[in-house]
Amino acid sequence: MFRSNLTFLALAWALLQAHLISIKIPQAHAWPTPTKWLPHFKSHRPPREHYARRNFKTISSIYNLTVYPNQLPIFQAGGAAVPEGLFSREVVGRVDPVGNFTDFDESIEYFFALSPLPQANPVKAAITGYQITEFSSQCRDVAASVVYLYSSVVNPGCADHGKPLPPLKQVAFWRFDKHGAVLKYDAWIPNLNSWVESTTRTNAADPQSRAVTIEQICGATQMLCRGPNAQWGSVEECVTTLSLKNFGSYDEAWGDNIVCRSIHVVLTQVRPDVHCSHVGPTGGGKCVNEAYPANYFSDEKLYGQPTGETFMCD
Repeated sequence: MFRSNLTFLALAWALLQAHLISIKIPQAHAWPTPTKWLPHFKSHRPPREHYARRNFKTISSIYNLTVYPNQLPIFQAGGAAVPEGLFSREVVGRVDPVGNFTDFDESIEYFFALSPLPQANPVKAAITGYQITEFSSQCRDVAASVVYLYSSVVNPGCADHGKPLPPLKQVAFWRFDKHGAVLKYDAWIPNLNSWVESTTRTNAADPQSRAVTIEQICGATQMLCRGPNAQWGSVEECVTTLSLKNFGSYDEAWGDNIVCRSIHVVLTQVRPDVHCSHVGPTGGGKCVNEAYPANYFSDEKLYGQPTGETFMCD
């Protein structure tokens, strides 16, 4: 009897095993992963903007304001017309071969007020486009860039309107503050003298061209620098004095020369109380001779950091 029961149990177990094999039981790891988690599984914090994208956007916005006529509001109203977030109020920098800029207003004037106006030069030249051809930002606070500034004739209604002119190149290193605004910069413009000569038809080697440039500076100075900002008793006095000075080169604009004054006479339209002395007989502390390499390597004084640290990632 006992043997019969064992036989029955063995048969029942075999049938049960066969039945279990025919059933597909899902394994724990085989459950499908939800394609979209429920809201309480998600972080609702907004995604942070990537610092390289942020820094590129800031640099691009700066160069976009050098394109005519985008710079006109800044030319007319100065720093008050600069959009927030581009430059820190504590910004300082250097642009070789133009000079050092030790505050917000000086930096703004360089980047935007010196961008050529077609009404102010015989060729009607202006910067009409730009392209950032190289860019790198390997950390939040530092970036490097190369930009091509494209210029052309802006003379509506005339046959040469839109005629391409030689481009200008600028290589720059940038340091940003915690808000993403430019805090420090070190830039270089190669072949600036060639660009100026080719776009404005100025020939520093030609005595007649030099004389015309001096007359233009003196005429503009007498018109723009009046009252307490006056520098000369007459245009003739200005021409006589400046004709004895070195003409200079736009590849080395620092110095007691005509080239430096041709830059600062443009800026007298923005802040005559500051720049009129720079085009006067003494150079006003800006257009003065400085022995090389006094200004070119004054990193610690300009940036407030040991040389070699300002544009390195922390």
